[in-house]
Amino acid sequence: MITDDQVKDWLDKFDGNNEITLLTSIANNEVCTPSMVDSILAYAIGETEMAKDFYKRMWRKRSD
Repeated sequence: MITDDQVKDWLDKFDGNNEITLLTSIANNEVCTPSMVDSILAYAIGETEMAKDFYKRMWRKRSD
């Protein structure tokens, strides 16, 4: 289970003050949520590099 504190720590590291932007991206299906969860969990256990990799993977490519 992911705690609120783990999500807050992860947001502070990767998205700073962009919580609204992240929520909007999730709502618009621009984020692969399983990769986001993996990123949060990796960061929570101290695997920062793995968390960064999952963070990069969580963003879906836009087809402009």
